[in-house]
Amino acid sequence: GYAAAWIKEAKKRGLPNISNTVDALAAMANDNAVKLFEKYKVLSGGELHARYEVYLEQYTKSINIEAKASIGMVRKQSIPSVISYLGDLGQASQNAKSIGLAVTVQKDLAGKITKHLVGAYKQLAVLEAAQEKANGIEHAKEKAEAFRDKVVPVMNSLRSDIDALEFLLPATSWPVPSYAEMLFKL
Repeated sequence: GYAAAWIKEAKKRGLPNISNTVDALAAMANDNAVKLFEKYKVLSGGELHARYEVYLEQYTKSINIEAKASIGMVRKQSIPSVISYLGDLGQASQNAKSIGLAVTVQKDLAGKITKHLVGAYKQLAVLEAAQEKANGIEHAKEKAEAFRDKVVPVMNSLRSDIDALEFLLPATSWPVPSYAEMLFKL
């Protein structure tokens, strides 16, 4: 139901295409939903709005936990492992040079790794700032929107660099199991 053709068809039929949790939760507390729930005596408007607030808080807490886990893993595992590997790569390059071998591959690999390391380090700082700012918001809806619009995109950007680093480093230098190891070597 998420193909571009379906989105077009849904629009043609007048159906909503709600693509994120925060907007989906808002639908449960709109006037039409309140009228429907009250008409059939399922929930009062106050009860529905209370549940809406609780669900927003649950969403915010879940994303906050994901952000904290991302920050911790990148700061304490990924970045130190990459720096350590770059040191090993530099030492291997020096050894290769000392016996007259070319180090073209090592330089190219170090450049690619460094590009993603710098990107991850920058995104880590942006994520920490976005998370702190979002956590400072009092109103549940605004807080959830900040996590959706500011924190999640930065987590995704950070993940992009970390995924690239995981691909570039040997498995023995990567601090956590790879996706392939988790999926196929259970």
